[in-house]
Parts: sequence; structure tokens; C-alpha cells
Amino acid sequence: MFNQTQKIAIFFACVILTVGLIAMDFINPSLPYLIHGLSTDQSSVQQLIVCYMIGLGVSQFFYGTFSDNYGRKLTISIAYVISICGILLSASAYSVEMLCICRFITGFGSGGSTMVSRAVISDSCHDQITLKKGFSWFSISSQVSPSVAPVIGGFVQQYTGSWRICFITLAIITFIALIVIRFFMPETHDIPDKKKSFIHQVLVYISLFKLRKFMSFNFISALIYVFTIGYYCYMPFILVKLNFTPVENGAIYSVYAIFLVLGSLSLGTYLNRFNSKILFSICCVGYMLTSVFFFLYFQNISASSTIVIIIFSAILSFLCGVAAPLTLSLCLAGFNQDKGAASAVQSFIKMFFTGVALFIFNFIPLHSVVNLLECNIILSIGISVIFVAELVLSGLMS
Repeated sequence: MFNQTQKIAIFFACVILTVGLIAMDFINPSLPYLIHGLSTDQSSVQQLIVCYMIGLGVSQFFYGTFSDNYGRKLTISIAYVISICGILLSASAYSVEMLCICRFITGFGSGGSTMVSRAVISDSCHDQITLKKGFSWFSISSQVSPSVAPVIGGFVQQYTGSWRICFITLAIITFIALIVIRFFMPETHDIPDKKKSFIHQVLVYISLFKLRKFMSFNFISALIYVFTIGYYCYMPFILVKLNFTPVENGAIYSVYAIFLVLGSLSLGTYLNRFNSKILFSICCVGYMLTSVFFFLYFQNISASSTIVIIIFSAILSFLCGVAAPLTLSLCLAGFNQDKGAASAVQSFIKMFFTGVALFIFNFIPLHSVVNLLECNIILSIGISVIFVAELVLSGLMS
């Protein structure tokens, strides 16, 4: 069970993460209106996501060591101020080029949310069980924004008719979160009297990249995230080709989100008592069996089945719901110092390899569930190979 201090820390970690993710999800319903408002095309508007992700990724190394030097509260406060500036500048953008710059600034600010939220949990939870439970709530909170933010953003867009007001509303939400955190969030990190120099900070990051176990589970965490991002990005288009209605498309998307939460809840309430590596081994087997079984099914059954697609979505998302926070706990366990830097490296690798995977996916024709499952089989093999290699090397080193 969590003590009171841990409960408060995890609550604020979830708030920080959710508000950071809202900066990306809130404006999604407004993207089609930006095409007309800025006299541009769909391809240019899609670059806004790329600019945001670049800002998010490169910011991690700044926030990591800064938070170790000056604390989590000051770091997230600065991050939110940068994010608010980027959002307000976005509201006044007069060209898609200017908006791309503004979204980079916003992403740079939002990067503090992903890093600090992980570090706060790592600061407060010091054993495997509480880490697994803490990161299970972290995983659950990561689904709040994609589930709620587009709905609220769509409502604002529909009833105001202005994408600029959507950005202003987003800035207000972030500002309220900033005030709440400044006045109510406790500092979870012991701020050192002697700050790390720039050279020392660089050496810390170099040392982290040399940690085999840490890096192995970082890569595994990134590959697990690709399962979900790939599903979210490509399954809607696959379902349209299968003549699914928008309502059916949205319902299946909701099934994925629901079972993702159920998987994280299961880890936080029941599965956390099991050995982490054994539990992850089961997840690896589950990924492979699920991918291969449904690949063979859809390859031999030409007609689409809503029930089968729902079952596939539920199983895959449940496995990701368990494996994602479990991998974070395995990755960040054992750090007594430089937790901010470790969290920054973890976030960077996760975002970087997700971007690489999405870039590669652009060259793969994902026109059917079979195509998506081919990618899932490759991901399953990659996760299993890295995990087994880590187990073997750990055994040889012990």
C-alpha cells in the first residue's frame, strides 16, 4: 500500500503528465480548420505534429539535469511557462510556418511533463512493488488526455468556430495547472547544495547510456509504446477500408483505451505481487501468441469480423497496459541519484524510437489488419530478443 506522501506524489505526477499530454491532444479536432484558416494544405498541417514531437524529444536532456539540480517543482513550473508561451503564440500565428515554430516551443515545454512525472514517482517509490503500482497509475493517467481532451477541444471548436480560441482555452488550462502545482505540490527531490556543472551533467548522461540493463528496458519500453501508437495511427484507416462506420471505428478505439486502463489497473492491484521478470516473460509470450494467432486468422478469413477485431484489440491493449508500466519499473528501479537524468533518457529514447517507427511505417503499406499484425510480430520478436539477451547477460555477469 502507498503511504500518504506517496499518494500525494503519485496524484501530482498523474496531473503533470495529463496536462502535458493535453497540449498535443486538445487541438486535434481543430487541425482541419487550420488548413482553411492559414490557407495551407493537409501535409503542412501534419508537420505540426512532427515539430511538436521534436521539441518534446530534445527538451528531455535539459529538464533531466535541471530538475536534479533545482528540484521538480521549479522544473515543471518553468516547463509550463514555456508551454503557455508557445500556446499563446500559436493562437496569434498568421502562417503555418510560424505555427510550426510555436508548436516546437510548446513541445519543448510539454517535455517537462513527461520527464518530471516519471521522476516524481521514482523519487517517492523505492521498491519494485510500489514502483509497479505507481507506474500503473502513470499509465492510466496517460489515457485521460487522448480520451477526454479531443472531446473538449472539439466542443470548443464547434461552438466557438475558432481554432485560435482552442489554443487560448488550452493556455488557460495549463495556467490553472501551473498555479495548483506551485501552491500545493510538495517537492519530492532533495535539492543539492552543490549543483552539477555542465560537464558533470554530460558525464552523467554518458554514464547512463552505458548501463546495459537500463538501456535494454528503455528500448523495450519504446517498442511497447510503438504497439499503441501504431494502433492509434493506423487502425482507424484500416477499419474505414473494411467499411466500418465512424461509430464502429470510435467504439473499437474506445475498447483499446478501456483495456489499456484495465491492464494497468491489474498490475497496480493484483499482478504487482509477482516477480517482475517472470511477469514480463508472460507478456512477451502473450505478444507473440496474439500477433501470430490473429495474423493466421485474418490471413485465412477474408471477411472482416467486428467481434474478432474487438477481441484482438482488447488482448493487445491489456498486454500493453500491463507491460508498459512494468517496463518502466524495471527500467528506473535502483536509482538512488540522478533520477531526473535517468527519466530524461528514458523519455528521449521512447519518443525518438517511436518517431523512427512511425517514419518506417510510412513506407509499409498498412491497408489491412494483416499488415498491422506483420508489424506486431516484428515488434514482438524485437522485444523478446532484447529481453532474453538481458536475462542471459545478467546471468553471465552475476
